[in-house]
Amino acid sequence: MRMIADFAPGDVEAGVGLALQDDDGHYLFGLAGLRNHCSSGELFYAGIGGHREEGEDWLTCAYREAYEEIGTAIEILPAPITWYIPHHDAIQQVEIIDHPRPMALYEMVYPLGTSRAGNLYHIVIYKARLQDRPENLQQDEHQGIIALTPEQVIWGLERKPTLADLLDEGAIIVAGGEVVDPKTRLYPIGTALALARLLRSI
Repeated sequence: MRMIADFAPGDVEAGVGLALQDDDGHYLFGLAGLRNHCSSGELFYAGIGGHREEGEDWLTCAYREAYEEIGTAIEILPAPITWYIPHHDAIQQVEIIDHPRPMALYEMVYPLGTSRAGNLYHIVIYKARLQDRPENLQQDEHQGIIALTPEQVIWGLERKPTLADLLDEGAIIVAGGEVVDPKTRLYPIGTALALARLLRSI
């Protein structure tokens, strides 16, 4: 049996991501904020969450990040299974003694073009349910919140659809999004990419 601390000890860069769902089973992601640098005509989407602060436990980080990023409370749900998603190998099931049990432990590699390109970032991903409608988005953090079907999450591994395409297929803009051009192409990073890999494999 392992602990989260074995995956992300105090000397590694780590944070929390949320596999956040609404009552219809859509997964909610933030559209990249104005402070993020994306290629022209593209935006990434990522899970709600962020870096764990010094001395902060994982659950406190999850609740804080949700409130800071989407202005509402969430409910953390225990996962029946925890999956380890390494950056270079196959996904595997792991036994974790922490409660509530996280859904996944993900090794993210910072992409090319970022200041930490090639470095690892450890993300503890919790299943979570939205308690209220997101509000008071900070445009530098998230230009909008989009809800994707599980199928759309998986398809993110293989394509960069436009926002208009996603909406036509059943995605929903839950909050914000007014300034995002419908022709903008979207792609996953971080928790969103981890969920795409995981949902495809299980």
